[in-house]
Amino acid sequence: MASVEVNSQPKGQPIFWVHLVSWIRAIPRTAFLSMVGPSLLCVIGYFGWLYYGAHKLDMAYYGLKKENIHITQQPPWLKKTNVLDEVFSESSLASQSLLDRKTPELLARVFNAHPAVKKTLRVEPMAGGVVINIEYRTPVAMVNCKGNAVDNGKAGFLPVDVEGILLGVENFTSSDIPQFIAIFADVNALESHGKEGKPFGDPRVEQAAQLCQLLVPLREMARITAVFVYPAQFAGKTKWLLEIQTSGGPRFKWGSCPGLEGLGEPLAETKLNRIKSIANDNKQWKVGEIDLTSSSQNPSSQASFPLK
Repeated sequence: MASVEVNSQPKGQPIFWVHLVSWIRAIPRTAFLSMVGPSLLCVIGYFGWLYYGAHKLDMAYYGLKKENIHITQQPPWLKKTNVLDEVFSESSLASQSLLDRKTPELLARVFNAHPAVKKTLRVEPMAGGVVINIEYRTPVAMVNCKGNAVDNGKAGFLPVDVEGILLGVENFTSSDIPQFIAIFADVNALESHGKEGKPFGDPRVEQAAQLCQLLVPLREMARITAVFVYPAQFAGKTKWLLEIQTSGGPRFKWGSCPGLEGLGEPLAETKLNRIKSIANDNKQWKVGEIDLTSSSQNPSSQASFPLK
C-alpha cells in the first residue's frame, strides 16, 4: 500500500532567499543603481575621510609646530646649543598632532634624550601649542684629561655635572675653565669619546663631581681651585680618596666621597663647616695640609700629596 508524505516541500533554496532574489530581480536596473550608487559613494567617502582627509585637516590645524612648543628658558652656559631646534630637527615631532594622547609622552621622551636636559618635569598641552617645563643640567666641574698621541686624543678640560654626565664642550671656551673647580683624576681624553650626555664612566670622576657640587657655594670664599683623586687600599679593596686644593691656602684632605664615609669619619656637613671656619680665620689660613677626616682641629705641617 502506497504512503504519501504529509506537508512535503520541494528541496532547494529556503523560501526567504527565493523571495528576496525574486524581489531584487523585479526592481528596475536603473532604480537599483540609483540606490546602490549613492550608498557606495557614502561608504567610500567615509573611509577616505577617516584615513586621509581627517588626518590632513588634523595636521593643518593641530599639527605640532616648533613655534608652538614653549620650553623653559635655557641656562646661560648653553651658549651655542639650542635645545628646541636640535630636538625638533632630530625627531619626528613634525608628524605629531596635539590631539594625539601619546604626544605628551613622546615630547617628554625626546627632550629627556638631549644631553643638556636632566629631566622633563611636565608637558602641558594648551590651545594651539604645548608648554614643557625642563630641568637642565648644570656644570659643576672641569675634568682634566691627558692626551694620547697614539690614538690622537687631545688633552684638555671636559665639563661634567654633579652626576658625572659629560656636557657639550662646544658651549665652553678656555676662558670658562677657571670659573669651575678642576678635577684631576689621571684620566685620558679618549675615555670620554662619544659620551656627551652620558656618564663619564669613571668612578673617580663621578665621586669628585659630587664633592664639587657641595663645594660650589664655598668656591670663592675658600678660593678652591681643584679636587684631586687618589687610590687607597682598605681591606684589600681600592677606595678613592679626595683632596681639595686652594689658591694661596691649605690643602684639605677631604677623604671619602660624600655619603661613602668610613667608620668614624666625619660627615660631609661637618667637613664643610670646618672649611668655612678656616677660610674665615686668617691664623688658620696658611699653606699646609688640613686633615678633615680627623676630629682634630689642628692642621698638619706636612704637605705630601699623591698627585701634583
